[in-house]
Amino acid sequence: MSATTTRKFKKPVHPKAKISFRKHFVPPFLGIAMFASVFGLLNSQWVIAQVQYRTTQPTPDSSFVINTSAPNRTSVNLSIPKINVNAPVIYDEKSYDDDKILVALRSGVVHYGTTAMPGQAGNIVVVGHSSGQPWAPGDYKFVFTMLDKLVTGDRIILDYEGTRYIFKVTGSKVVKPTEMSVTNPTDQPQLTLITCTPVGTMRDRLVITARQVSPNPATATKVDPKAIKPVTASSFPQ
Repeated sequence: MSATTTRKFKKPVHPKAKISFRKHFVPPFLGIAMFASVFGLLNSQWVIAQVQYRTTQPTPDSSFVINTSAPNRTSVNLSIPKINVNAPVIYDEKSYDDDKILVALRSGVVHYGTTAMPGQAGNIVVVGHSSGQPWAPGDYKFVFTMLDKLVTGDRIILDYEGTRYIFKVTGSKVVKPTEMSVTNPTDQPQLTLITCTPVGTMRDRLVITARQVSPNPATATKVDPKAIKPVTASSFPQ
């Protein structure tokens, strides 16, 4: 019988991988930095709106003095102190054509179609952008970015032809772009603000409603229902 020889095999020893700052940390850092740069470029106005909202303290309602006179008789301006909105209102685009409204939105927010005018007992509908591409024309692509921050009681100011109209928010809701009932006439002076939501998409529409508190809504001009033209659009502009 031959003796068996037992051999002991040693496990191969693999050298430990060296951690290289250049190989393991620089590429992810550059990727994150590049993503942040692109995001900042495409959403710079959104970022600015977020910073302004969080760093600016709005004037409390308790210290707000109601003045029914606008700064000048030609002022056609919308302002929302809580979210730092201050924009001209375009009243001369009476169509419901998407292309025409989108052109008008380059210059401010747009009074929608033939809905009620300030000073009338009815539903004043105003539409505005919540987002847009930086290279697209116009300075008001992000004017309604922070509209979802409004809650019941917040102030909205509408200056029109020498009169300052003060509204208080009564509610908000999200609807589909085809939900045109939010533009229906009302018996009392009401302001309705509409924008795309979620910000950066055109999926739905955010609708903010507000009632007039000054001047006295009882003094608003009554509108003949027969003179009100129904909304003919099938959906809100993008």
